[in-house]
Amino acid sequence: MREVAIISDEKQMVSPRGEKTCRKKIVIILFALIILCMILIAWAVSSPNLKSFSFVAQTISHSTPGHMQKPEDSLLGLSGYLEASSVIPLPDIYRDGRGWTCTGLAYDAVNGTFLVGDIGKALPSDAGFASQLVRVSSDFQTVEETIPLYTKFPNMLDVQGVTIDSTDETIWFCSTSENLIRHIDAQGNNLGAITVSGGPTGISYSPEDDSFWVLTYANANNIIRISKTGKVIERFTFAYEETLDQCFLVPQSNNLYIVAGTNYSGRNNVYLFNTETHKQSIACIVDSYSVEGIWIGQTDMVILNDGYYHNAAVAVNQANIYSIN
Repeated sequence: MREVAIISDEKQMVSPRGEKTCRKKIVIILFALIILCMILIAWAVSSPNLKSFSFVAQTISHSTPGHMQKPEDSLLGLSGYLEASSVIPLPDIYRDGRGWTCTGLAYDAVNGTFLVGDIGKALPSDAGFASQLVRVSSDFQTVEETIPLYTKFPNMLDVQGVTIDSTDETIWFCSTSENLIRHIDAQGNNLGAITVSGGPTGISYSPEDDSFWVLTYANANNIIRISKTGKVIERFTFAYEETLDQCFLVPQSNNLYIVAGTNYSGRNNVYLFNTETHKQSIACIVDSYSVEGIWIGQTDMVILNDGYYHNAAVAVNQANIYSIN
């Protein structure tokens, strides 16, 4: 009874006016915290240097390509900005210190090297196209060999997308001007070709169903999946800014990554297109002004740039490496 009486006395000591003042202070503090949170959120969204780009799935690695576990069915997260963790100027081939005019990109798991397209001229004003494939070390430091294409296919101009068929290690590449996807062996010998209208530019092999994902310049349905005989299996319309360039399909997933852009002084983008849900998302690639080939590994994403050819904001032919985990 005494304790109850004391509590009762203490309650009586708090006047209605004091209680109202206390509540008012609490409301003011809460309001100030809300304003502070809004300011922080606005800064985070607007900051151009914020690394808010995120991948939330497993991807293939240099050591175990093609053995990645299937990601969850949800769409991979892809948004915001990503800055290059390293930039590697391409080693020289035909002009001192200029590397080469890179296009498509494919990883050769058997040899541990990359295959890169080269249109065969350093500047748009140069005469002719001496297109070839360049085999370069996995660190992009050493040219190991070149595979001439222009001598074997005199009617072709530039080479674009490149991919490797993991079942037999043969090479497929886009000859955009001919509306062809050409097929060669590792020495460059002709194994055939399939016709793809609309100017095929990007290509990625799908080992799960032995087919190809292809980007085209001119078709309204600018993403197609085709068989090795050229039969169209699926068509999709993909919304993008500027111009489509290259693509990469993460094996054992439904996730097709696409680079696009012709703004050589501003924004270039990487897109994610989910081939099952048809949803897509986008991120701005900081430091890439002239995007070309794309490849995704366990911890890194490689995006080639042919900046010298296009006199871009960074006028260097280079490989930009982006950390994705």
